[in-house]
Amino acid sequence: MISPGIQMLEVAIGIKDSLMAAGFTSIDSLLRSNPTDIAAVLGIEIYVAKLIIDAAKRASGRESKVDAAESNNNATAVAAMD
Repeated sequence: MISPGIQMLEVAIGIKDSLMAAGFTSIDSLLRSNPTDIAAVLGIEIYVAKLIIDAAKRASGRESKVDAAESNNNATAVAAMD
């Protein structure tokens, strides 16, 4: 089962499952991590890990308006990976 925090992420369900399996059980656990670590643990490209962190920022309300505009442009890339 996906935790409520991870469920809030605007990413593909497969990425959510991978995050949970790797021990990322909350938005805060993602925000405390860096893209390089997330990429290494999940076996993904760093840019995808950055998109995951951007989604975590959006879900937590911690992103700036500039980040929001850029993230919205990139959100489709993560969703299409499922």
